[in-house]
Amino acid sequence: MKHLLLIFFTVFSVAPLCAQESVTIKEPAEQCYQDLKSNFPEAIRWNDEQRTVSSRPLVTTLSGSVQMIARIFTEFAQDKKTKEKVEICRLVVGIDAPDHAVGWNAMNSSVLLRQAGLMKARIESVMKARDKKGH
Repeated sequence: MKHLLLIFFTVFSVAPLCAQESVTIKEPAEQCYQDLKSNFPEAIRWNDEQRTVSSRPLVTTLSGSVQMIARIFTEFAQDKKTKEKVEICRLVVGIDAPDHAVGWNAMNSSVLLRQAGLMKARIESVMKARDKKGH
């Protein structure tokens, strides 16, 4: 729970997110970010320092644009086989909007969860292809 609060406050401090969802991926965070960058065709802006990817505007209103933001965070988990601490990543997908009402109208939580799942599937697909190449 402490990690989720940290993620919420970190993401919230980057942009005024109106809604967010997250998924975990069993891959080191930096590799996860590189895979996201290469497999997120909707992206128009990348921030390598904060591991953040921003989409094209989903909706443009008089108060500004509504866009999707995906951010990768480093987390740690215990490997079930070796019992060692391993690095994994948390992918947080959110909506950045100038006005909370506009943001909520542009995208609801179930759509965000679906989008986070889609991004996770894209990253895991790249991971599997890389593993097949390596063997």
